[in-house]
Amino acid sequence: MGTAMEMKEKTYFEDVERELEGIKRRIYLLREELARTYGKDSPMLIAQDRHLVELVEYVGWKLQVLEKGTSFDWKTARGAGKDIQSDVSVREAESGSGPDISGGYLGG
Repeated sequence: MGTAMEMKEKTYFEDVERELEGIKRRIYLLREELARTYGKDSPMLIAQDRHLVELVEYVGWKLQVLEKGTSFDWKTARGAGKDIQSDVSVREAESGSGPDISGGYLGG
């Protein structure tokens, strides 16, 4: 049995993980809803899908950073059955073939 502080920390990190996983799940549901609404080959879905996938990847990456950047023992909290990566990496940016909707400011 852990101390009150350890129990509070465990509850906090379990809540954070549950919420972030829920966000990822809702983004995937949004992608499915867009596909049903506009069709799988629609320009609207193609333009938005890449950004939604990037959001899911970003949330997953931030969850990994949180796991690695704390003293909290995620392996113990989750049980030995769930694999935890021992490193965090960032993929190289992909060059898209379509228009870049989220471009930066180019003014002077």
